[in-house]
Amino acid sequence: MSVSLTVMTFNLHDDQPEDSPNSWAKRRDLCVSVITSYSPMILCTQQGVKTQLDFLQQGLPGYDQFGTSRKGPQDTTDEHCTIFYDKEKVELLEGGTFWLSESPSVPGSMSWGSEVPCIATETEDHLVL
Repeated sequence: MSVSLTVMTFNLHDDQPEDSPNSWAKRRDLCVSVITSYSPMILCTQQGVKTQLDFLQQGLPGYDQFGTSRKGPQDTTDEHCTIFYDKEKVELLEGGTFWLSESPSVPGSMSWGSEVPCIATETEDHLVL
């Protein structure tokens, strides 16, 4: 049996000032439209802030999400690397975030000359057949 897995990555590029041509208000409907037109089973986002992730969740009601802020799970103001997954087709078994630093399990940790914490979100999923 052959199974096809569709994965999309999307850099949300945080919420720019309202007068910017790249403000979230000017991009958000297009983002949801592009995502829904491809209907990925897994959607990996970068540089998203909570307001953007909340908007995507509203526009993608068939999806659940997993991820945390680069400063740690208590922080909701900073950027996230959040993974959305189609809850009808994919089941999240477990997931985590690690910091790209000499202390990968310490939220907000930085190393190697980075100016801000850098993170990666990982999940262990399986397809619901």
